Amino acid sequence: MPLTHRISIAVALLTMAAAACAQPQEFAHSKAVVAALFPNQKFVEWTATAGDWNGDGVQDIALILNEVDGPVDRPMEIRLVVLAGTAGGAYTLLSASSSYCVAQKFYNLEAKGASLWVTAVDKAEGEVSATTTLQFRFNPRRADFELIGKENVWEVQGKEYGRSSVNYLAGKFITYERTKGRVKTSKEKRFAVPSLASLNGFNCTTYDDGVSP
Repeated sequence: MPLTHRISIAVALLTMAAAACAQPQEFAHSKAVVAALFPNQKFVEWTATAGDWNGDGVQDIALILNEVDGPVDRPMEIRLVVLAGTAGGAYTLLSASSSYCVAQKFYNLEAKGASLWVTAVDKAEGEVSATTTLQFRFNPRRADFELIGKENVWEVQGKEYGRSSVNYLAGKFITYERTKGRVKTSKEKRFAVPSLASLNGFNCTTYDDGVSP
């Protein structure tokens, strides 16, 4: 066999081996992924939703995880984890935050196309409500989610209303007010579009966009 032919075969084999090694590990169910991701901590599912964020035609799962039985000398940890579904019914890790934002009451997760909307509900008592929503959108080039929007809403039904939104793609910050039952823009400002934060390793306690209040 000619030397050049043998070299070509060797290169092809090495390429195949590298591709095999690059394949993410598959798990039979979501709990197995969480256990492997956090071997020294115990997390339970707070809430979850399904959606096909990476666009491969298979349902993925987003989870808000709450640490239990952790050390008493530090706050409990909250994580946002997204698992990619496979055609065979297994799961692989798609992305995972570091310390995610704490909700005083509960969370709502919603899938819209390639976007994952995560709402932390801080107040939901009678006529009083306050929420913070982060919009993450999956970027195939980065193989990760990017933070593209943020919205804060607070309301005392029939008395007070406030809302602010940040569009990180357009570099736009808008505040709203309600007048005579209609919600209108009260202020709008532009800002330099920042590098988009990724979900992988996202730390809510240290992240500061420098824009929203």
